[in-house]
Amino acid sequence: MSLLVALSGQVLWHHGRGERREALPRGLGAAVVAAFAVGLGGAFSANLVYQSGHLLGGYRGDGGPPLAYQWSILAFFLHVTAGVVLCGALTLLSRRRRWRVAAAITARDFPAVTPENAGRLRRVTKAVARARFAEWLGLLAVTYAALAALGLATSLLRLFELAPDELPWRLLGLPARAVGMGLAAGSYLISAVVLALLLGGVFAYRTAWFRRHVGILWDLGTFWPRAAHPFAPPSYADRAVPELADRITHLTERHRGVLLCGHSHGSVLLALAVLRLPPRVRQRVALLTYGSPLDRLYARLFPAQLNENVLREVGERVEWRWLNLWRETDPVGGWIFAAHRPGDPPPDPADPAGRVDRRLRDPRDLLPVPGERRPPPLRGHHPGESDPEFRAAVSELVGRLRGSD
Repeated sequence: MSLLVALSGQVLWHHGRGERREALPRGLGAAVVAAFAVGLGGAFSANLVYQSGHLLGGYRGDGGPPLAYQWSILAFFLHVTAGVVLCGALTLLSRRRRWRVAAAITARDFPAVTPENAGRLRRVTKAVARARFAEWLGLLAVTYAALAALGLATSLLRLFELAPDELPWRLLGLPARAVGMGLAAGSYLISAVVLALLLGGVFAYRTAWFRRHVGILWDLGTFWPRAAHPFAPPSYADRAVPELADRITHLTERHRGVLLCGHSHGSVLLALAVLRLPPRVRQRVALLTYGSPLDRLYARLFPAQLNENVLREVGERVEWRWLNLWRETDPVGGWIFAAHRPGDPPPDPADPAGRVDRRLRDPRDLLPVPGERRPPPLRGHHPGESDPEFRAAVSELVGRLRGSD
């Protein structure tokens, strides 16, 4: 608990000294993951002792289970409940703002809308508004982690011999029965979480689509080094990134140039691989990223590993032969250096980083193209290698590679 508070305070202090101020402090990813891990570990161990004692016929006339375990179970129930309420409140409070911004975006993208396309426009606006909620998830995660840390601190109340039913009675006048109901609900909630994890393992083994989503979460969790979140297994990036860099090196020896294309988490692997390439290889490489969470998610949570300086170094290594495609309807990927949303000022022509990001209108149109019955689909976070914008970006980067020979 003390280490969590010290880590969070250090991050906030360094953030306060920086020149770049944001609504959500950067760098709290490690503290958030640690708070989740320690909170779940404490709740699981406390509930194990609590339920085992009841099953073995203990806690009869002796005051119940140890106070530290009672506080841990009750605190878990309270901060999970508060987290659910906070998520609902944040969804409702941000809805008007997200819809207002999304409506402005779709109005600029599709200025001429006929009455029969109004429903289609509303669905696109809804998709943009939902995608923008990802920018609020960081605040939600940090708040939940703070609640979990406070829940861990309640175990210290055992030093004062305060039972869970005594303090609410003194402060709020709640009867002991209400606290007992919360304690029982917390115990059942922890048991439900354990059961859900077991069922998730069974479904991951038997169902391909569920196994794919579990694999994505596992890849994300085991990608970062232990300095980012020390409760994870050893990072596979220490092996995957050098192997990828070696593969790129071999390809440049066989071809005049190599175009690296990375979608979503693959764009992160490619960016780190570029940093490991020798100079003779970097001169024959171009980079195309799409649906990339490099800045929108990763750089905000783990700036020690990924930040603006690192991203600019990637661009310099490939001599700014780099294009990043992103959509407003994508809840995961986004821009790398500049949003380039409708109405934003044009990028600085002297800064090569301002030419990296390219915003794609999604969908391309509200009406079906000639020869088609249905309008173009919403792409969201899907790759979209068949889109004309993707093929145009490939052609442009190939041209840059040929021009650099």
